Amino acid sequence: MSAKSVEICATSALLNCYKPWEDMEFLIKPHNGIGPVKLGMNREQVRELLAGFFSLSDEASDFYFDSCLQIEFENDLVNFIGVSQNENYQLMFGDIDVFDIDGSTLFKVISANESESHSFNESEYIFPDQIVTLWEMDEQYDYIGNHKRKVWAQLGIGTKSYLKVVSGL
Repeated sequence: MSAKSVEICATSALLNCYKPWEDMEFLIKPHNGIGPVKLGMNREQVRELLAGFFSLSDEASDFYFDSCLQIEFENDLVNFIGVSQNENYQLMFGDIDVFDIDGSTLFKVISANESESHSFNESEYIFPDQIVTLWEMDEQYDYIGNHKRKVWAQLGIGTKSYLKVVSGL
């Protein structure tokens, strides 16, 4: 069994021991993955890993956790992971819960890891060095703070090929 297979088995066993009412912490690692889902993983590995949380699928994407975790594939390999808030997990960028912080502050934190400066945009943004995406900042997504702050609806990461495709749009 390869080291990658061992990691997937261990992660799968860990996920299977969680009950829906218990929180999981998904750490965002640009160029690597979010939580147990890694960029470059094949679709079958992801489906096995997250089987208990499956929502729906289409030709290019699979959705988990009530469609709050979106995974896009290119040639059956993960090339984008997008995450919206869900009660089953906490999404962390370093030590920051991305859904429990004002969106402009999160923008600044992510921007600090880029080689060039970035102009704030609250509808959508992609940080090209990290290939981190932010989508739609609004009070309606502030479930934790009772809709008082503008937070991002989704945070995602992608591969270089994902960046190339979205940059060409």
